[in-house]
Amino acid sequence: MEYTIKQGKLTLTASDHGAELRSLTWEKKELIWEGKKEVWPRRAPVCFPWVGKLAEGKGSFGGLACQGPQHGFIRDLDHVLAAQEKDLLRFRASWAGGENWPWPFSFDTEHRLTETGAVTTCAVVNAGSKPMAVQFGFHPGFVCPFLPGTSVEEYQARFESGLVVPLTRDLFDNDSIQYQNVGEWARLEHRESGKYIQVGTAGYHCVLLWSQPGIPGFVCIEPWQGYPGPQEALDQRPGALILEPGQRREWRKEISLGL
Repeated sequence: MEYTIKQGKLTLTASDHGAELRSLTWEKKELIWEGKKEVWPRRAPVCFPWVGKLAEGKGSFGGLACQGPQHGFIRDLDHVLAAQEKDLLRFRASWAGGENWPWPFSFDTEHRLTETGAVTTCAVVNAGSKPMAVQFGFHPGFVCPFLPGTSVEEYQARFESGLVVPLTRDLFDNDSIQYQNVGEWARLEHRESGKYIQVGTAGYHCVLLWSQPGIPGFVCIEPWQGYPGPQEALDQRPGALILEPGQRREWRKEISLGL
């Protein structure tokens, strides 16, 4: 089921499936990828409790083992709407443990509208009696090109650090591109007008840019706490965090619009 909130020129829609951000419009202009099944069926999923692929599809930590597909499974769980206010949606999922991930946890997702965009905050609590090694990643896909009458080649990714990555049709022919130490934000930016969609990136292990080959209508800006690695040991994967029993960890993604 989908839920919608509005504030000023902004409208946000999120689904209880994966607590996924499904739509963000500015003056009725859609900024989130539409999720075409034949191209990329997702829109703005969350990656948890790992990012990327596990080594040969398996992982282990503290004498326990897990297995599963790329980017974890929180995005494929049904969440419960816990709160809805004028400018806020909050969802919760509880995982009791299972074959693919034996560590219990609770997972809250909050979507909130601001004057110039939206903030998504995800919080996980280790609900078990043993430490849990995790990674986390936001994976939002933004419409590109987002200005009428423009082409992909007129855009660039620009980081607060000063790094600029011009978009070309072959940029993602070899999958995603990882960046580190890029500062507090990353923008999908139209070069001539300076108009942009910005994602906060402060405090993350790395930031990824990704699209399908040819950039068929979207570009993802992905702040990740972690990165895939060849190790089966979950705590040895780059950027992994250890959550002790009862410990809570929060991640925040702020989308700011300069349109």
